[in-house]
Amino acid sequence: MPSLWPWLLRRPRWVLTASLPLTGFLAWHLRNLDFDSSPSTLILSGSPEIEYYERMTRVFGSDRVLLIGIRVMDALSPETLQKTRNLTYELERIPGVTRVLSLTNVADVRGGEDEVSIAPLVPEDLGAIDKEALRARLQANPLYEKNLVSRDLRMASLIVFLEDPGQGAALARGREITRSVRAVVGRAHWDSPVILGGIPEMELEGTENMIRDFRVFTPVTLVLIAAILIASFRSLRGLLLPLSVSGLALAWTLGVLVWSGRPLKVTTLVLPSLLVSNGCSYAIHFLAQYYRSLASACGGGLAPDRKTHQAAVLETLKLTHTAIFISAITTMAGFGSLAFNRIPAISDLGLFAAMGVFLSYVFCITVSPAALSLLPPPKLHNPAGNQSDRLKHFLERLAEFDIRRRRWIHFIALAASAWAVWGIFRIEVHTNYLGYFHKSAPVVRAAQEFHEQLAGISPLSIIIETPRPQHVTDPGVLRAADRLQLKLASTPGVDLAVSFVDILKVLNRAFHSEDPRHFTLPTDPEAIQELTEFAESDPGGLSADFLSEDRKLLRIFARTNLFDSSEIRHLLDVIQEEGARVLPPGTTVHATGTLALMNETSDRVAAGQVKSLALSVLLIALIVILLFRSWKIGCLAMIPTGIPILLFFGLMGWSGLSLNVNTSMIANIAIGIAVDNCVHYLVHFRKNRGRGASTSEITQQSLASVGGAMISAATALALGFLVFGLSRFEPVAQFGYLAAFIMATNLAADIFLLPSLMCSK
Repeated sequence: MPSLWPWLLRRPRWVLTASLPLTGFLAWHLRNLDFDSSPSTLILSGSPEIEYYERMTRVFGSDRVLLIGIRVMDALSPETLQKTRNLTYELERIPGVTRVLSLTNVADVRGGEDEVSIAPLVPEDLGAIDKEALRARLQANPLYEKNLVSRDLRMASLIVFLEDPGQGAALARGREITRSVRAVVGRAHWDSPVILGGIPEMELEGTENMIRDFRVFTPVTLVLIAAILIASFRSLRGLLLPLSVSGLALAWTLGVLVWSGRPLKVTTLVLPSLLVSNGCSYAIHFLAQYYRSLASACGGGLAPDRKTHQAAVLETLKLTHTAIFISAITTMAGFGSLAFNRIPAISDLGLFAAMGVFLSYVFCITVSPAALSLLPPPKLHNPAGNQSDRLKHFLERLAEFDIRRRRWIHFIALAASAWAVWGIFRIEVHTNYLGYFHKSAPVVRAAQEFHEQLAGISPLSIIIETPRPQHVTDPGVLRAADRLQLKLASTPGVDLAVSFVDILKVLNRAFHSEDPRHFTLPTDPEAIQELTEFAESDPGGLSADFLSEDRKLLRIFARTNLFDSSEIRHLLDVIQEEGARVLPPGTTVHATGTLALMNETSDRVAAGQVKSLALSVLLIALIVILLFRSWKIGCLAMIPTGIPILLFFGLMGWSGLSLNVNTSMIANIAIGIAVDNCVHYLVHFRKNRGRGASTSEITQQSLASVGGAMISAATALALGFLVFGLSRFEPVAQFGYLAAFIMATNLAADIFLLPSLMCSK
């Protein structure tokens, strides 16, 4: 590799122009950058659970449902019903809306002396409505109350079923449908605000938050990094070169992401700020060495000539390449452990972050020296970027402190580690999906109001399946389903549970002249058969939402107010236990739905990330050992790198933060980045040791040489992560705060603990 540097410096224009066509091609694709905040990105791909969910959606339809809640004085007044009817009609006309259910178009089963009829619940002539009779019909049918209207009639609800948009370009289509529903609702001019809930609304609000975060994160990161670069180098080249390196890496990475048909997800939203900060940290170390080499070559403040300048650039390449390469490859190893994850959002972050880190390394060692070789030599009467005497003196005194107080430093590190280990045992593994949004977010307020007035917005399908040749309409299976439904309805967190059993009860009562004593399941198998055939013959699809055509699947549909994975797990356990107790042998029960799928996978993956962290540590340690050709140096490097990770987990335990999909990734990401400053110090330590000085002198020289760049690079990384705290997504904000904490503690470990360890070596 060193033989390449002279060739590169002789052809700087070739280097700078060679990448222009591909840069233009990828930058052109950025106009199609899309965002995806859907929960499906946090579900294990290819798992049996998702295959089962997809099979059930083909039978019973998707759970992509928008819920519209309208606060009214009286849901049954003719004025309110007319507005509801008009809104229902307008929503049905929206392309992508498959159907709409409301009080004004839902069917009602009525029985008389001679016949049973299925007719609209609300007649066409609203002036002829008998409100008391209509209220009685609502209270007598479990499919209406808490589903389409509140018990006190102060809130009406519309249920809007949307087509499944799929992936790729159809994501924008799905969001447009939800926006169209918003627009129609907004034009309805109700007396009080209308609330919207459901997974599509969560996706749209999440996407809007992501777009806002994207527009804020990158500019704020650039401003903060620019301030650090100006303070560090006080020169135009010291500002523009690092930003150019980061900008190229970012443009290429996002260009490939868009070209491959992938949108930005909740996890990959951090890529721009992350790559800008990480790329600038490489360039900071490169430029710091460049100015040191120039100052050393020019001696007492002389202006370097072109030859001296070129020699300084070549020396910088030779001195920094190894450290930057090791930093890049260890960071790629940290991200690479995520690339094989089966959750799409995590694997995308691992894959494209590793790509971006590699590109940052490539552009740093090609574009930076090529650009410097074309620029005129800087004036060095007051060398830009050269550490001030005050900073150099501070770093030398800091090195002396590290040497003299190394036992105290080691004791503090051990005590902090013990505190962290104690806190680790307090960590809880769970995810709150509604907690992705701020407490004041509209979707959070909507979820609370639906829970209080109607039923929760979280859908759950409980599927009962019988083996052949048995049918779910067999009396024994139906009675067991009824008991399971009653148990489910009485379980905390479940606001509504309806099934085909309710339809059979309503039909049985209708066939007995609306006698309330017959609101039960018939005991006669022939009667059940007749009622089932009657329901299946209804052109309006009376049974379609709850019974499969082959009668092998029966669906209990529930609406819950649960979003915490621990509470959902408890509910799923209750369903399995009760199903095993009441269902006939061979009959199975399985709960499915978007949030159930997320619950099945997220906590399992969060716990599994801890195992992958151990593999990342071993892989990074092995890389450092091989490249430094010393197992002692490799092990020493992992101590100041590993302690901040340990403190991170300890902080989570003591602060009560949960280990979830997002927070579990932080350690894998940070441990690779955290090796950066450590590697640069070790390279300088080995170089200075070759001069035959004492260990104390080597420690002082090393920290004085590289300490300023270490502080600037770590500050850039910490601020780059801290920007994520501005996010409206709580997990992204937590990600930023915790990652910044790791960067800050890692800097402390590198300038206090690492020198004391090397001095004791």
